[in-house]
Amino acid sequence: MKSPTTRKTSFGYRFAMIHRMHAALSREGMLALGITAAQFPFLGELFHAQPPVTQETLSRTLCIDPAATARALDQLQKKGLVSREVNPENRRQKLVSATPLAWTMQEKFYKVLSNASEELVIGLSQEEKETTLTLLDRIMANGMTAKYGKKE
Repeated sequence: MKSPTTRKTSFGYRFAMIHRMHAALSREGMLALGITAAQFPFLGELFHAQPPVTQETLSRTLCIDPAATARALDQLQKKGLVSREVNPENRRQKLVSATPLAWTMQEKFYKVLSNASEELVIGLSQEEKETTLTLLDRIMANGMTAKYGKKE
C-alpha cells in the first residue's frame, strides 16, 4: 500500500502555500488600488490579453469557476475597472475589457505583484529563477492538459 503524501513530498501543499503567501504579500498594495485578492487575477489577465475576451475564456484561462468569474467581474465593473459588452458575433457571450481607468493603474498593479514575487525568490540566483520559471511553466501546462485535454 502506498503511503499518504506528506508535507515533505507534497507539491500541492507547496503550491497552495506559495499562492497564499503571494496573495498575502500583494494584499495591502492591491487593496490600496481598490482590488481584492479574488479580483486581481482577472485584471491581470485582461492586461495580458488586451483585446476583449469572453467571460468563458477568462474562466478557462484562470481555471476559475464561471460563477466566481461573473461575481468578480460584477465587482470590477462596479468599480469602473472592466467593461462587459454583448459579443456581436455570439449574443450569448459577454466580451470583457479593462477600462481606461484600469489601464491607468496597470504600472502600479504590476509593481505590487512584482514586489511580492521578488520577496518570494530572495536569495535565488538568476539561473535558479529561470530554472524555476521553466519548471513551473511545464507544471502549469500539465495542469491545463489534465483539466482541459490536449490542445489540437
